[in-house]
Amino acid sequence: MTLSACVITLNEEKRIQACLESLSFADEIIVLDSHSKDRTREIARRMGARVHTHAFDGFVAQKNRVLKMVRGRWTLIIDADEIVTPELREEILGVIRDPEALNCVAYRMPRMSYYLHRWIKHCGWYPECKTRLFQSGKARYAGGVVHEILKPEGPVGYLKGRLEHYSYESISDHLKRIDYYSTLIAQDKFRRGRGSSPLWAIGKSFSKFFITYFLRLGFLDGRAGLVISVLAGYYNFLKYVKLWELNKGYAKLDD
Repeated sequence: MTLSACVITLNEEKRIQACLESLSFADEIIVLDSHSKDRTREIARRMGARVHTHAFDGFVAQKNRVLKMVRGRWTLIIDADEIVTPELREEILGVIRDPEALNCVAYRMPRMSYYLHRWIKHCGWYPECKTRLFQSGKARYAGGVVHEILKPEGPVGYLKGRLEHYSYESISDHLKRIDYYSTLIAQDKFRRGRGSSPLWAIGKSFSKFFITYFLRLGFLDGRAGLVISVLAGYYNFLKYVKLWELNKGYAKLDD
């Protein structure tokens, strides 16, 4: 077996089919689900995936867990809201068939996100290269509660084909994700003894907007770029004001 494709899921019935269809070239597909309440597991099994379940205990732990399940010499891991394009698929197949590719332990690839009915080419959202293809057993995830990083044990190469990212269905969906992830990050910072204040939260919010809209050329993405930049600032505000709330004892950590 040459290539194992992995996806971790939670309530992804709307997106999992397109994701798995784009992975049909892999020798095996493994889905590790966090006890979804919808039809995610049913759809994944119908698509031929090997489905496992485990309670979610952080992105790092969950992704490292699914890496232990692979049987292929190469591993490709993507998110349920991502799609492997035909161009990227051909590049991946070329890599795993080429003996010289073994000189690299892992490969990075660009990712482009679709938001408000357009492809986002600035705002720090593109090319946003991700390391997703690697020799099995030669990379592990590390990092915090939210921002997991894959750490390969050797040289990393680059692919030109891109992942397509369909992360948010609407602004409302975006806001829900912001609320969820800002809580996780605030709690992680609180556990590590970090401090904050409302003024600090406001300052971080304005700086993030300025960086996203001006320094990262978000204005070139039109109205979508403006929305992304404003919500990026809002996300920063929530992270640090929730941290302040925890430090003051106005809120408690989730179990």
